[in-house]
Amino acid sequence: MNAKKPYNWKRTIFIASFVIVPLTHFLVFYVYVNFNSFFMAFQERVNGKTVWSFNTMKRVFERLFPLDDEMKEIFKNTFLTFGINFVMYFIGIFVSYFLYKKIFLHSAFRVLFFLPSILPGVMLCNVYMELIGVNGALAAWVAKISGLAEPPEFLASPKYANAAVLINMVWLTFPGNLLIWGGTFSRISDSVLEAAKLDGVNWLQEAFKIIIPMVWPTFSLLLVMMFAGIFASSGQVFLLTGGNYGTQTLSSWMYIQVYATTIDPRSNLFNFMSALGLIITAVSSVIAISLRKISSKAFEGVEY
Repeated sequence: MNAKKPYNWKRTIFIASFVIVPLTHFLVFYVYVNFNSFFMAFQERVNGKTVWSFNTMKRVFERLFPLDDEMKEIFKNTFLTFGINFVMYFIGIFVSYFLYKKIFLHSAFRVLFFLPSILPGVMLCNVYMELIGVNGALAAWVAKISGLAEPPEFLASPKYANAAVLINMVWLTFPGNLLIWGGTFSRISDSVLEAAKLDGVNWLQEAFKIIIPMVWPTFSLLLVMMFAGIFASSGQVFLLTGGNYGTQTLSSWMYIQVYATTIDPRSNLFNFMSALGLIITAVSSVIAISLRKISSKAFEGVEY
């Protein structure tokens, strides 16, 4: 009869030494934080004590239904930002498609389009602010054609600031998920496209009747993820304007409220933000799940 081998404690300790740090990080900064945020939505501070209450949720609904003036501006800018992301999503697909078709100077365009995404956002915002600043050529040109006495401050004026932030976002999001689409298109067999060419298919028919159905799982997944983050849509608002001059979006407003203001413990600000986050998470989840079910029925899966 074989003797039972002693338990290898050294191996267990060695494995645990690698697992304990990421596991602790996950439990504390994801599980605990999210559960605590859920409970905080139904709590408030009264006379220095935390009590269970629906008053926090009630205050959120009072500001959302109907929207007060501040919330109207916030949601308007958020949906404008999402609209730009939505349009740029499709532009990014077609730019990636033409680069995949190896148009003239496609390698140079790929580098130029992808370069902004690997540079720090703070640096890009500084470059952008210099380009449109009062000492820049653009401000001087606008002042000249508009007959203004002084060049306009695009990022310090309610008239121009929001448009300037949105234009900056277009610049940074063009052409979108270049690497993802490049890798997805490259998996399509050349024999499929050659057969289509022999059948007289033009580039437009190839794109809509062959390419998109074959890459539909990637297309629908990225689209669902984009709609899931609809309320998190935000440009570089914090870096460019600090949320001033009518540029505030929902995510930047929540960040500034919690981080950049002196919080009175009696204001129940954290509880308010938890309740608001819970509501927008529920709405986003319904949108994402519904869109996922609809998109999954558009095309059958294609193996290639």
